[in-house]
Amino acid sequence: MAADERVLSFLQQQNRPYNAQGVTDHLAQFGVKKAQAQKALDALSEAGKIKCKEFGKTKIYTALQEDGDDLSKEEMEALQKANAELAEKAQAVSSAVRAKQKELQALECSLTVEEIAAKTEELQSQMHQAEEKLHELRSGSKLVTAEERAAVESAFLAATDAWAKRKRMFKSIWDQVSENIEQNAQNLFEEMGVETDEGCNADLKQVQQLMPKRIRR
Repeated sequence: MAADERVLSFLQQQNRPYNAQGVTDHLAQFGVKKAQAQKALDALSEAGKIKCKEFGKTKIYTALQEDGDDLSKEEMEALQKANAELAEKAQAVSSAVRAKQKELQALECSLTVEEIAAKTEELQSQMHQAEEKLHELRSGSKLVTAEERAAVESAFLAATDAWAKRKRMFKSIWDQVSENIEQNAQNLFEEMGVETDEGCNADLKQVQQLMPKRIRR
């Protein structure tokens, strides 16, 4: 049986109002999905085979009555009550789902016994290393190896070289484009959002003096 035929038969047999979710809940055993139920209900309504009443964003569907009249006041009140009950149930289900999701997230974040043991071992190792470092600090031991010192000096030298190179490049370009500009250079830099060494209180020569004499250029 096609989905629209099954939906029509169900509404006629029950002879009471339903929304799409209610129809889906009853016909799920026959393989009817919510999207199919909604599509069938809309098609049947457009074809005039069932009635559809809208209450805000909710659509309520009923089988046609024999007299063909619109719903009575009592039926309308019953529909509104049913809609309110459905909305309340939906809210309760939604809250329950959120609570279960939080529980699941908490469980996923929980550590197993093996993970706790591994984490404990890792923390103990880190604590041991920290204690050794503290002992070295208190005893005045040399904490930086020659390799570490060389790596830092190399990185520092590369950074200052790049700084000097970009400074020269900017000066060369600026000298060419500013020949016919009468505006004060500093004011123009501010308007253009250009940050200069002077504007940042930075001095390349002073920074280069921080390097050991044996590696200065």
